[in-house]
Amino acid sequence: MPSLKRLEAKCEDLEDEYEEVRKKLKWLKKERAIKADSEGKYELEQRIEDYEAKLKEIEEELDELEKQINQPKRAENSDLEKSQTFDLLYKSLLKLGYWEQQNVFEEIAGKYSHGVFLIQGRSKDYGQRWLLNRLASPSIIPKILEGKNIVIDLNRTSSRTDILAIWDEFAGRVGLPEKSLPSQITEKICDLWKSQNVLIAFNNADETIKENLCDLLNDFWASLTQRILEEKHQQNPYKLIIFLIDYQGVISQWNVGFIENYNSDWQPNLPLGLPAINPFLEKDMRDWLNHHSDSLPLTMSANKTETVKVLLEKQGIPMPTLRKICDLCGCNWFEQENKWLRF
Repeated sequence: MPSLKRLEAKCEDLEDEYEEVRKKLKWLKKERAIKADSEGKYELEQRIEDYEAKLKEIEEELDELEKQINQPKRAENSDLEKSQTFDLLYKSLLKLGYWEQQNVFEEIAGKYSHGVFLIQGRSKDYGQRWLLNRLASPSIIPKILEGKNIVIDLNRTSSRTDILAIWDEFAGRVGLPEKSLPSQITEKICDLWKSQNVLIAFNNADETIKENLCDLLNDFWASLTQRILEEKHQQNPYKLIIFLIDYQGVISQWNVGFIENYNSDWQPNLPLGLPAINPFLEKDMRDWLNHHSDSLPLTMSANKTETVKVLLEKQGIPMPTLRKICDLCGCNWFEQENKWLRF
């Protein structure tokens, strides 16, 4: 298919030709009006018919060219409108549920510059990764997306039981050579933190062994918090946040040092288990619909009772519920997932 530039150039040429034919046709019609002899008049009639046919042919070709030119522009406008609609939907979804976890984290992030947190739920359908992205959003941690983000998957075969493999990957992700010591990784993290936010996420933490988590907390986090105290990084304007993602809700039973109940006595050197994720309640969904009707299709907000009934078919389990909302809004969750889940 010709490029848009070629189509527009051809359209300009045809418009020039159309104008020339139109002028010629106008002149021939004037000549016919003053022509006296029938033979000359007949000849003009024939030429006028030919020019009128040519004019119609050019008009049809111009119409077709304009369709081809405008089609991608219409598609682009449609894509832009759809993208803006989905952005509104995304912002609305960030307000559904998870408030118990967000309120705790937001209070801590407002007071302290660092901390390690366990995100836990009974299965991946509880949206641990969705919650991670929500907590790591710029609305809670300004400029977090511009900082250093490190994600280490503890479900890799080499990382499930071998702590050395975890240290090697960790070292590589902060620009250190293999076989770097945990103390060297700690120093590197501290250096990075002096100039930017640092977010570290250990994904699938429930797939590794208890001893590995103990080593991460004792050999890395404990020494890191000690360095923070030594260098008085409390005045650091940047955040150093570590998340461990538990998709089975088992780590809290391993007795590896996570504090389960946040209170005023908590200090950021103590790993904190955020409240376990629970299914959305009917009230959660009804309140959310009431507050976000303007961002949702009329088919969802016009009959909220029916919408809640449809959503409750997912038993309040977060991810199936979020995907169903997207479906009702004409949005394919899986097409947006990479855009919405940055970590």
